Amino acid sequence: MRFQAVLFDLDGTLIDSFALITEAFRFAVRTVLKREASDEEVLTRWGEPLRVRLGAIADAEQIPTLSDAYTVAYREHHHRLAAPFPGVQQMLEQVRGLGCRLAVVTSKHDLEAFGLDRYFDAAVTFEDVTLFKPAPEPVAEALRRLGAAQEGTLMVGDAAFDILAGKAAGVHTAAALWGTREREAALDAGPDHVAERPEDVVSLVSG
Repeated sequence: MRFQAVLFDLDGTLIDSFALITEAFRFAVRTVLKREASDEEVLTRWGEPLRVRLGAIADAEQIPTLSDAYTVAYREHHHRLAAPFPGVQQMLEQVRGLGCRLAVVTSKHDLEAFGLDRYFDAAVTFEDVTLFKPAPEPVAEALRRLGAAQEGTLMVGDAAFDILAGKAAGVHTAAALWGTREREAALDAGPDHVAERPEDVVSLVSG
């Protein structure tokens, strides 16, 4: 087997959550800032932790209230507006069946809401580290929690930040292109592998 551990990003990689994130962001801005968010504001710093995204459009003292409003909308609508990408659950089952240990490296931990928590041995979120992707710290923390070696680990993500974080941490990387909205940026980051479909990850792992 080529890899013994696989790390995954969540949003845009395992979960199709674009509509949910967009709706929650717009709701927070509408509720707290009393205006409509522009498309540019919704997409700015996409993929970064929520507080970073909110900090790009609001004063620091407004961020906690915005974050709370975002969370309310996210929890209310996640069953309606988000779901695992087709083929993802089968892929996770197969990768685990090959004997791999799995971790999710994400700005938030939302595995339970989508029934994916049973596949994972560890989760590293924004709250667990000082610096998040593209810094190597969250990937390194996932390795520590799994007891995994760099050379036997694959980081799978849809965004350039995922690829850059994996490269900086010294692991192999794969661009997950089946749901990405940042295809060119992810490829420009120089991944070691490309996965056009979830089942391509199984092929990468099995070697």
